[in-house]
Amino acid sequence: MKVKLVKLTSIAFLMACALAVVLMGSHKSQDGVEYQSNTGLGNAETLVARYQAWEAGYVKSAGEGNIVLPLAPSKTLSTEVVDAGGQAKINVINGTVDVEVTGLPRSEEWDVWVIDNISGPNMTIMPEQGDVMIRLGTLKHEGKTARLHTVLDTAITAKLDPDLAVLTRAGKDPVSDRTLGGMITLYQEMYLSKLRGNFGVLSDVDSPAPKPAEERSLWARIVEAVSPTAKADLGPIPNATTALQQLINSGRNDFFNQTFDGNGRTCGTCHREDQNLTINPQFIATLPPNDPLFAAEFTPALSQNFENPVLMRNFGLILENPDGMDDLPNKFVMRGVPHTLALQDNTLTPVSGGADGTTIPPNERVGWGGDGAPVSPPGKPFLLFDGNTRQANGSLVDFIIGAIIQHYPKTLARKPFTVPGAAFDFRLPTQAELNELVAFQKSTGRRIDPDLSLLQLKGAVPKRGQAIFTDPNLGKCFFCHFNAGASDFFFPQQNSNFNTNVEQLPDKPADLIQPPQPNPHDGGFGRGVPPPGVFGIGNGTFNTPVLVEAADTGPFFHNNAISTIEGAVDFYNSAAFNNPPGFGAQIGGIRLEATQVVAVAAFLRVLNTAENIRSAGDLAKRGKLANLADGKVLINLSISETNDAIGVLVAGGLHGEAQIDLRQALTFLTQAAATTNLTTRNSRLDQALAQFTAAMNEIIAVNVPAFQF
Repeated sequence: MKVKLVKLTSIAFLMACALAVVLMGSHKSQDGVEYQSNTGLGNAETLVARYQAWEAGYVKSAGEGNIVLPLAPSKTLSTEVVDAGGQAKINVINGTVDVEVTGLPRSEEWDVWVIDNISGPNMTIMPEQGDVMIRLGTLKHEGKTARLHTVLDTAITAKLDPDLAVLTRAGKDPVSDRTLGGMITLYQEMYLSKLRGNFGVLSDVDSPAPKPAEERSLWARIVEAVSPTAKADLGPIPNATTALQQLINSGRNDFFNQTFDGNGRTCGTCHREDQNLTINPQFIATLPPNDPLFAAEFTPALSQNFENPVLMRNFGLILENPDGMDDLPNKFVMRGVPHTLALQDNTLTPVSGGADGTTIPPNERVGWGGDGAPVSPPGKPFLLFDGNTRQANGSLVDFIIGAIIQHYPKTLARKPFTVPGAAFDFRLPTQAELNELVAFQKSTGRRIDPDLSLLQLKGAVPKRGQAIFTDPNLGKCFFCHFNAGASDFFFPQQNSNFNTNVEQLPDKPADLIQPPQPNPHDGGFGRGVPPPGVFGIGNGTFNTPVLVEAADTGPFFHNNAISTIEGAVDFYNSAAFNNPPGFGAQIGGIRLEATQVVAVAAFLRVLNTAENIRSAGDLAKRGKLANLADGKVLINLSISETNDAIGVLVAGGLHGEAQIDLRQALTFLTQAAATTNLTTRNSRLDQALAQFTAAMNEIIAVNVPAFQF
């Protein structure tokens, strides 16, 4: 009897341990960091939808089976500047390789390399000993273009993950000599995995491998191991995840927890998940004094020329060096923190041919200026975005690396990790970490912009605001914000830059504070000599943001000059916008009466509320499928979205009945987060979802797919 008691006790103990793991949903990454097995604001279905839209265009332009890598001066990769550019096209099906580069000096010979970046301890995105490096051959000069055609063994291309393409001088290796370079994108990695019959399973991933769908539960396996005669099969492990969910989950962990061995900051330091992936002065005021956001205040090596604590705390402004780091005391700008929701393809895609006034635009629009990565480290060339030097690809990947260099260092030397034992200020990410970070960022928010031609609102004031917004003779908002998104009427599905002249507003809050603080004019895109009427380095244009999420992500504009959505709408009545070189002068000016300003703002508030409800509903639905710990994270995010929806409506005096529905949903969500009973939790979530539906029906008469959950 004693033996049986011990065995049963052991079973009970192990089952309790298993249950704790299952309910808590905890995992460890390869670096030992604990993280929760959910994707938070990220959604694998959203990522897949965006990938599918990308794939259709990519295959049409690049051809089936091709991975096209840019060869351009890279702010991350290049060891010197050469005014040249091109691409390497590698067909992973038949092994053909075609490389074309224009602008190279004919007096020299150049080798092309493809690199499979190995992720692991002491490894980064840079070419390093231990990576797989394949020399494709030497370019042959043909007039102004240098070309290479070769064929790789298909046994190689079947397994090769072409993370980087690098151009070196003939006889040099990519570890020490890199003139041009380019990185694979996440979507290309996903395309490669699809071609190989394992969609979403990337070779450069540090996260745990997904469990087969038929695998028995952890509880069942432990019971069976301890007592082979027990016949227990309790179904799949809660939160069984797909490969892409694992990727997004790892990216979320990186985004909010990975410091890259720097000063303690993470992406989430400025892009908080419960603050719409941004921060504002009101939130900053709630942070403890030792929060990494305030690194400049408690780190002597960062006390000068790293941040301006006065402007940060009062106005939410962050110091940036988009024009180079060769003169830190004088060459900087102060910018707000843009949210990173709905980074869909039309948000990142520039107009072709520089039709919006930008010259040789980068491949993706990233950041307030839309010109890619913000910095280069000291001692490396800063690559110009003024048309005089060919651009790096300006991708989200480049921007992530630039943000690490800008915001994460321990000192202003900004020295990256190179070899163990050497002093460093931060480490560069691995290819796996870049894939993960991009996956998370491209999986948040809406999948599509709302079709305003089909969307029918309730409420006389918001409906009038919608009519003004889309009226080409009155509000003219459609010209720059087609369907309230980031693409414009002139170039649909492309994300243009415009000079709104917001820098010329008088009495900007950051200019009024006493004692006066350094706050240089911001020239926006590029590093060229500014045109007449534009101050600061750049051409005066800034990237167009989406408007659906605008009402709860203020302050507004790149310099946080306006605090309310009504004030932001009213800016387009201003002399600054309507006089040259402001864009308003090009479209005949805008003049709205005060009541019309309020109406447009009410329309934007309702759009924002609809997106809040969609997001809250999606999070609640996913919370029903999660274990207790992961579910609580998702429910708390749903609570944040619901509070935002209520706040947006209250501030505009809109839709009292919807406010009642949302407050009732908030009660159910709070109860769901507090209970430890899964049945009770899911019942409360169902009740919350019903209230979300009721609230949506109070504000929208005919809904569109963008706001469905």
